[in-house]
Amino acid sequence: MPNTVGGISIATNQLANQALLNLNRNQQSLGKLVNQLSSGLRVNTAADDPSGLAIAVNLQDQSAGFDTANLNVQDATNAANVADGALSTVTSILQRIRSLAIEAANTITSPTDRSALQDEVTQLLQEVNQISSNTNFNGQALLDGTHAGFQPATSAAATITANAQIGTFNTFLQSSALVTSVSISATQTSIVDGTIEVQVAQINASQQAIVVSFYSTATSSYSQFAQVYTLGTANASFFFDGVTVNFNASAGTVDVNETSFIKVTQYISVNSNPNGPAFQFQGGANEGATISVGLVSVSTSQLRVSNINVATVQTVNGNPSSAGAVLGAQDAIGQIDQAITQVNGARAALGAVISRLQNASNNNNIASVNLTASASDITDLNVGQATADYNKTQILVQIGTTVLAQSNTNAQTVLGLFR
Repeated sequence: MPNTVGGISIATNQLANQALLNLNRNQQSLGKLVNQLSSGLRVNTAADDPSGLAIAVNLQDQSAGFDTANLNVQDATNAANVADGALSTVTSILQRIRSLAIEAANTITSPTDRSALQDEVTQLLQEVNQISSNTNFNGQALLDGTHAGFQPATSAAATITANAQIGTFNTFLQSSALVTSVSISATQTSIVDGTIEVQVAQINASQQAIVVSFYSTATSSYSQFAQVYTLGTANASFFFDGVTVNFNASAGTVDVNETSFIKVTQYISVNSNPNGPAFQFQGGANEGATISVGLVSVSTSQLRVSNINVATVQTVNGNPSSAGAVLGAQDAIGQIDQAITQVNGARAALGAVISRLQNASNNNNIASVNLTASASDITDLNVGQATADYNKTQILVQIGTTVLAQSNTNAQTVLGLFR
């Protein structure tokens, strides 16, 4: 026979069990809400939202990666700015040397004055080497070429830098220029830096000719061709150091001392040093998001100005001559122009890298903010809703505690049946 009387149980307190079950549930919910409110996070453990936690952690890793990459980019930008400042100083020094060379390219300048000019040139060249070898960032050399990376070859070249206009027009050549054309072999690799001087000279009472001189930058030496090219009515040419020069053979008496200059630039081979690669920066949050920066050497040897000499001394027919010094100064002007062009090219490339780094920094900042916002949408707590739930759950816990206490006294009603 059932142990119940009128639906009242004394073996099992069903009301207390039901109240306890709901009270435990509400206590768990209240504990979770307390944890969320105190941490500000909706997801505190993997159990709170397994898939959401996995996504949020990946997003947070990406965001942290972009923040760290931004520090790398900032370091790279600072290093590039240091290098750019040093290159600016080198440019100023080269411009000063150019001014000294222009001053020396003057036969009125005495040998003593020209020697004093060369003394300053020598000191300035030493300072260029000092900057090249000592410019560094965090102990890493910047401008000595150890981190130049791959540098392509530079072809040899011969360029007319100044060309006199003669008084007699050559109908055959359709030209009144002293030098009509210059050519160089495309495969020529043995050419040395220097300057060819082509000048109209009076060789006797009735005859003019072309006298050719060459100044070698590498050896600071001046030489005049033994062959004198007699002027006639047909075009003529000569070949020297891999360069073919066609000159106007129609120059007349009025053209004596007219001079043209041809700048010769040597071939520079490919420069690639596996042991000294370009600087490489991790500019993004993912594998392979790198930025390479190659910084070339700006030493005087690399710029090919180490041997320039505005005070070359030589003897012609036993007598001192200023011709070599003047042509040496002319050659120095051309060499310095090329060096300035080379440094300006390096600065332009560096400026492009700095601009790229700035864009990389902006991209990193934007990505970090957006990824942080995405992770926040998953993990951050809606405090307003959580507070409302907390108040509701706290009330339910209080009511549940009261109901449980009352349900524990429900069995006492059975005693009333014995009265």
